[in-house]
Amino acid sequence: MRKQGTRKLQSSPHYVDGRTMQYRNAQHHNQIASVAPSRRFAAILVAIIAIALLAISMFAAVSVMRSHFFNVSSKNYVSKKTVNSADVAKKLEALKKARKKQARQGIDPNSIAVKNVLSKMSLEDKVAQMFIVKPEELAGTYGTVVSSGSQMQQSFNSIPVGGIMYSRENIQNPNQTQQMISGLQSISESRVSLPSLVAVDEEGGTVARVSSNPQMGVKSSPNMKDIGATKKTRKAYKTGAYIGNYLSNLGFNVDFAPVADVITNPDNKLMIKRSFGSNASLVANMTDAFTDGLQENHVFATYKHFPGHGSTFEDSHKGATVSNQSPVALRKIDLVPFKDAIDTGVKFIMVSHVSYPKITGDDIPASMSEKIVTGLARKKLGYKGILISDSLGMGAISLRYSPGVAAITGIKAGIDILLSPANLRQAYYSVVNAVRQGDIPESRIDESVKRIIAVKLQIAQQLKSQNVKDPKITK
Repeated sequence: MRKQGTRKLQSSPHYVDGRTMQYRNAQHHNQIASVAPSRRFAAILVAIIAIALLAISMFAAVSVMRSHFFNVSSKNYVSKKTVNSADVAKKLEALKKARKKQARQGIDPNSIAVKNVLSKMSLEDKVAQMFIVKPEELAGTYGTVVSSGSQMQQSFNSIPVGGIMYSRENIQNPNQTQQMISGLQSISESRVSLPSLVAVDEEGGTVARVSSNPQMGVKSSPNMKDIGATKKTRKAYKTGAYIGNYLSNLGFNVDFAPVADVITNPDNKLMIKRSFGSNASLVANMTDAFTDGLQENHVFATYKHFPGHGSTFEDSHKGATVSNQSPVALRKIDLVPFKDAIDTGVKFIMVSHVSYPKITGDDIPASMSEKIVTGLARKKLGYKGILISDSLGMGAISLRYSPGVAAITGIKAGIDILLSPANLRQAYYSVVNAVRQGDIPESRIDESVKRIIAVKLQIAQQLKSQNVKDPKITK
């Protein structure tokens, strides 16, 4: 018997979550109907949360990546900017030196013009060109030479030296000095068809052969130590220009200045006032500025005393002088101004008589040392200009070598010009005989003389452009 009010429902099929479901009765149907929306809501909520979490994760990842990218980019940019600035500074400095070198270029020693002059010279004349001497040494007299008269002409015709170095005693007044130098140039042109190198020690300060004579009517310049202390290269330039102007007006074309020694020994009494200071970069900048002023007035500068006299205690005028500079100290300090001079095309560098045992392994003076002259100056630093010895009459050389041996040894070492030997004739004929006997190849002589001729042709061009006419020889 069936209960009243109850009947079996025939349920129709429904679709839930993609599946067909048959409800057995209404009660079951109602239960399913109430559960389905809850499940759908939960599923949607889970999906929303998942999407939100994914979005947050992606945002965080992008933020980290973005932060990392900009940090790295910023670092790279700063680094690149710094490197570029340094590179630009180096390039500008190299360009400046290249322009200066071009301006100082002069005539190529291997040019046809130079070779033509060389081909017309005898061995004796070529060797003679490798000497710069005092006029008394050439004339063979103990009296002071103050004119270029017949005695000078006769002596020059016998040994046509490359140049004359005048001292304070030779320079009496402007007119006398101009006449003396003009007379010398006439003699030289007549004998070898080349102008003479006319040199003087005019550093300024304590070493000034011209301005130290009140009769010359020029002001004395300060010591280079005082100019260096200002750290103003303009002052060095003005000093060089002032000195160059009056030297050029008198007829000089070579000045044995500036002193390029860096003071590393504060007790170095010989150089302390003559040097621009103890900072290598400062000395390099000051000597360069001084040289600009000098050479703008057609006077060649001579950097001295290679490879550096600033570390010494002794005076090489009196005897042996030693520097204990290490190779590192020499490279980082002493050579800095000379390297700068070489990079900018300076035509003359004077080699000292200082010994450098830690550099060469011996006590041979620099001017006599092939390791210094050829090995360091020529090969390592690439110098192509004229290397001139310091005075060979100084004690560091004259007490150790005879005039002939000193001249031969210096040339073998690579020196181009021998300055003021203790005995000119002994030195000169010793070199001539050494070449004739094969002890010195003539090609070695030619190498130096070509450099000398190149500079002299440049001087001839300058004289021509200035329309300077040499007066007649003073009899």
